[in-house]
Amino acid sequence: MSLIASRTALLEPLRDFVNVARKPIWGTCAGLILLADVVGGGGPKLEGFGGLAVEVRRNYFGRQVESFEADLDLPFLASGRGTVEPFHTIFIRAPVVSSLLLSSQPTSLPNTSSSAPDRPEVEILARLPARAKAVTGPGAGKSAGELREEGDIVAVRQGNVFGTAFHPELTGDGRIHGWWLGKVGKWVEGKKDAGEGVSE
Repeated sequence: MSLIASRTALLEPLRDFVNVARKPIWGTCAGLILLADVVGGGGPKLEGFGGLAVEVRRNYFGRQVESFEADLDLPFLASGRGTVEPFHTIFIRAPVVSSLLLSSQPTSLPNTSSSAPDRPEVEILARLPARAKAVTGPGAGKSAGELREEGDIVAVRQGNVFGTAFHPELTGDGRIHGWWLGKVGKWVEGKKDAGEGVSE
């Protein structure tokens, strides 16, 4: 995707959209990879947009045949309404957020403003409970709690930049989309209240 964006002269405008104009954006799976400030996990070098102060690892869970589905607890969907039903997620050659970076940490991406002082901290919104280690490691068959692991980070938000390692759009469950549209709506209203144009 970054190669296509580069060849079609969209890479720099997309970087500006995320890092200069700071428009709301949500990246799923490969989109999360493109939004990450640092990308690991092998494969060809990737030129992304940046925008999330995280490091991601591509194809963390393996190849296409190792794609899987899982139910996740997503407390951010509750919005003060108590508990919510688990969200059924689909992971297809999914990345994982391997580490959070300091918001003030410079990025290797050109023309990004990751060192801007107003860049908020990264929030972890979802973890996949220790799936990889529990399935393949010495703790095979044990739960994340038994392994004393928090699990792999699969959803993050940094201000108005949101990334998920899974594909909510394939589930038929619109709760994450509704939550995100609510966040975008608040951002638009805030811009209008501040007298800033939001037409672009």
